[in-house]
Formats: sequence, C-alpha cells, structure tokens
Amino acid sequence: MGERYTRYSTANDVMKEFLIYGAELTDMGFPKLPAVQAHPSDTIDFRSGLNRSFKGHHGTSCNFYIDDEKFLALENNVDKYLNYLKLFKCVLGIDFTIDTQMPLIMQFFNKYRSMALDWYLTLRGITVIPNVNIIPYKGREWLLDGLPKRSTVCCSTVGKNQSEEAVEEFCLGFHDMCNRLDPSRVIIVGKIPTGLNANIEIVNLKNANQKMRERYQNK
Repeated sequence: MGERYTRYSTANDVMKEFLIYGAELTDMGFPKLPAVQAHPSDTIDFRSGLNRSFKGHHGTSCNFYIDDEKFLALENNVDKYLNYLKLFKCVLGIDFTIDTQMPLIMQFFNKYRSMALDWYLTLRGITVIPNVNIIPYKGREWLLDGLPKRSTVCCSTVGKNQSEEAVEEFCLGFHDMCNRLDPSRVIIVGKIPTGLNANIEIVNLKNANQKMRERYQNK
C-alpha cells in the first residue's frame, strides 16, 4: 500500500483536499477506491430523492446519472447531505460529465472530483459503488485509474442507445472494462444495449425516464 495523502496545500483548504484526506493516490492523483460488494434492487437519482422526502432505502440506491448542475450542491456542501445519503442501501458513484470532445484537462478534473467525493463518502460510512465511464479505452486508460478490481461497479446507458455506432462503442468499452477490472457484477442503469453479451453478472435498474414511461403506459 502506498503513502496516504495527509496534507492541505492552501489556506482554508480552498482546493477541498479534505475530500481525499487519507486516500492512497494513483500516479495521476486520483484516489484509489476500495472494492465493494453490493446488489441494489432499485435506484433513484439524487435530486428526485430530495424532492420526494425519501425516508429509507428498502434496497434502493442513489444515483447521479442526471445533469451535473442537479448535484452541484453535494460538491459545495457534502456534509449537509451525509444523513440523506445514509438512508440508501448504497450510492452509485458520482458521475460528473466526461465527454471525449471536452478539453482533456476538463475530463481529468471531472473524474477527479467524482472520485474525491466517492472517497469522502466512503470514509463517512456510505457504501459507494464505483462508477465507470464506458467508452473504448485505447488512449484513455486513465479513465479506469483508481477503480478497484473484482468489485461491484456501475454505469449508465443514457445516450448510449442513440445510434449503432454508440451501441458498438458501449459494447466494446464494456468488454474492455471487464477485462481490465474483472468486476464481480455490474449495475447498469438504463436500457441495456442490444448485442451486449457478457459473461458476468449484470443487474439492470430502470432510470427515471423508463419508470415514467411505464407509469403512463399502465394508466
């Protein structure tokens, strides 16, 4: 095990280094997340849970597969939401947007702050399932930096079913991720792309749009 991060570089910790205090960091500076084993039976996004006065987990997980602006409040005041997040069985890892068309430094930053929050929540006793961004990893292997092997991991298929090319990229990236991380199971939120065949346990949870469509169809 490497050296743990135990310093603050700025007055009043304006860089929020408290989020990674005690973490072992990768060479790039991402905190190494611990492996977890979890099997949620449902999920609700961070904002929706707040709006519905969520009372208890009942097997439910909290996810961040929503617009970044809808969970910026967590980054700005994470301690305020600890008791709320502890109501869930587990949390699906923070998912600040990483788009391959973004400047690379923005991609690095969004991965860092997602994982920093994941580490901090873990230290506060919350079960955090590491989130993975599913794309072909050649040239972007750093996207898996700090993620644990043989762990439950999670991902979302939002925007991954819009074209044959997007489906193919997701499937390629999914198999690449499995080869590199050897996960014990994968939680997929959203519709599973046609043609995704994997020799691994997949738990498929519906996202908010799917649930809404089902409610309207059943009326």
